[in-house]
Amino acid sequence: MRRQTRKEKIQAWLSSPYMLLAYRLLATLIALSISRWMLYLFNVQFFHQLDLGQALALYFNGMRFDLPIVFGINILTIVFYCLPSRIIYNEKLQGFVDIVYIITNAVAIFLNFLDIVCFHFFGKHLTMDFIKVLFHSDEVSFGVVRQVFFDYWYLLVIFILFVLIIIVVAQHTKLQKPQKEEKPHWQLRQTISLVVMLLLTVIAGHGGIQAKPISVETAMEYTDPQNAPILLNTPFCLVTTHETELKERDGQYERDFSPIHYDLRANRFIGSDSLRVDSIPSNVVVIILKNIGQEMVGYYSRDRRSELTPFLDSLLGQSLTFNGMSNSRRSLEVLPAILASIPSMMEYDFVRSPYADNDFDAYCQHLQKRGYNTIFMHGGKNGMLGFDEFSRRAGFSKYFGRTEYGDDSDYDGQWGIYDGPFLQYAAKTLNRVDKPFATAIYTLSSRYPYTVPKEFVLPQESYFWTGFEKTVYYVDHSLKDFFTTVSQMPWFENTLFVITADYSNNEHFQPEYSNVWGMYSIPIAFYYPKKIKPLKNEEIAQQIDLGPSILSALEVNDTLFSFGRNLFDTLSEPSFVSYYNLTYQYCDGTYLVQSDGEHPFGIFKPVSDSLLSDNLVDRLQCPDVYDKLYKFLQEYNSRMINNKLFMTQDDKTRDSGLEDTLSQSRVP
Repeated sequence: MRRQTRKEKIQAWLSSPYMLLAYRLLATLIALSISRWMLYLFNVQFFHQLDLGQALALYFNGMRFDLPIVFGINILTIVFYCLPSRIIYNEKLQGFVDIVYIITNAVAIFLNFLDIVCFHFFGKHLTMDFIKVLFHSDEVSFGVVRQVFFDYWYLLVIFILFVLIIIVVAQHTKLQKPQKEEKPHWQLRQTISLVVMLLLTVIAGHGGIQAKPISVETAMEYTDPQNAPILLNTPFCLVTTHETELKERDGQYERDFSPIHYDLRANRFIGSDSLRVDSIPSNVVVIILKNIGQEMVGYYSRDRRSELTPFLDSLLGQSLTFNGMSNSRRSLEVLPAILASIPSMMEYDFVRSPYADNDFDAYCQHLQKRGYNTIFMHGGKNGMLGFDEFSRRAGFSKYFGRTEYGDDSDYDGQWGIYDGPFLQYAAKTLNRVDKPFATAIYTLSSRYPYTVPKEFVLPQESYFWTGFEKTVYYVDHSLKDFFTTVSQMPWFENTLFVITADYSNNEHFQPEYSNVWGMYSIPIAFYYPKKIKPLKNEEIAQQIDLGPSILSALEVNDTLFSFGRNLFDTLSEPSFVSYYNLTYQYCDGTYLVQSDGEHPFGIFKPVSDSLLSDNLVDRLQCPDVYDKLYKFLQEYNSRMINNKLFMTQDDKTRDSGLEDTLSQSRVP
């Protein structure tokens, strides 16, 4: 009789409201953590430096970040199951709670699945600001969503299985009204369980009993920025990241870093015999390749499995090239970096930040004042991502897009006009406009969902290429046709061509390009045989360097505000800055340092350690490099906050005499 009674007690305890609640919370935790782990499984190329043991350790540590979401989204279920009242057995109320439980948990799991796809393209977790940008811009359309479902149908199937499991758990954890009347101390047990569960909810939401609640920054205590996404689930990132304004950084205002360029005269790479005061002003064409990083270009990546860019390789071989680095990872960050020398050093893009209305200096504004015909060209839909508006603010008086092209027979069905016909249109348009001209051409074909014209013939070996590789080959072919056309035009020999990319490719085939260094590697080249001799320069150069460098190459010696440097000046020091996963990165050409803005936690030598597998932070100190980073951030925040992205009267007063000093220091 005693054994039977003990068994009944165990069964009663296992079917008690607080145990059924525990089953539900455990099911949510398992489902959320496994769906978080799937981001690693489906994007393993981004985490090649981890072995399975290290990845599993991060997976289990990540449960600390899962718990706040598990308890937070199930607070209604927690309170309901612990109420000290028999109302919890009401079938209608239970049905309502079950629906809320299924929907909230399904949404949380869906966000993790959505991030599996988005991470493949952007290399970072979704944040609330990113969600706003993503769903209030031309980046998302019915065609893109349809193609995503088609390409990633297996993720949809797996997600449905997860939801079915949640539904089954909800069905098997329903509260069953006991046949006998509850004992008097039942309400006391319920009250105690309610207090305990609410206390656990607070602790879980806080991430422990420490003074400061956990945040995305806490993930950096477990691993470096490259691997932090394995720890974090998407709902946590959405809840804990929000728009915050920049703050003035502590420290005395120093002039060690100044974004004011007083002397843009070139003293290297350009022969002195080509610099003539009475020379005809040169034209300039900046070509921004969509989503084509160094990994896809044979000139930079000799280990490419396929030759995708034969023409570009040849063109770069006749150009002055640098080890290019992008300051952007998203389309909205591109134009501020390239056209206005403003890097993305915030959680949000400059054009959608609280500082979007700031005045700024840009190289094309100077050319426009000197009588240049300034034109921005992009085959996308007019108004796409606000390119037309920002280019106008940056000094481009005319915009040519899909509307101006006027022939939708060449429309790719999603983004705009195919690069082949649009580049031909651009060449013919430039031949008609008044000279000199300054133009920027932004290609678009090499972006998801990666389509090429039906009539375009791919080589036989392309059968094993990915869709992205096929579009890269198509863009290279289109670029070849463009240069074939413009080379026959009278203005060609008097034109500086600048070739770069918006950001690196999303698909990675080589491990050295799938880390927080390689994923920023892009081509940067200057093609102008009349003035610039071909040279493969190994110095790093970033997008924000292009503005002052273009003015220098064009012999426009104005005073310019730019966070970048003049690549044609021996006095300028190589540098690269970026912001990734709440991490500031700064490289002086030798050392890459990483910091949260206050404390350093990473030092690498990317030249000899392309995989970034050896963190030297415990063995090496680089106070001078960190100092440069912090002074850069101090200047950046102060200028951004106070709307001083241009030369002010204070700059003129503070730096009086500096221009003469620089001129005297310059190598003749």
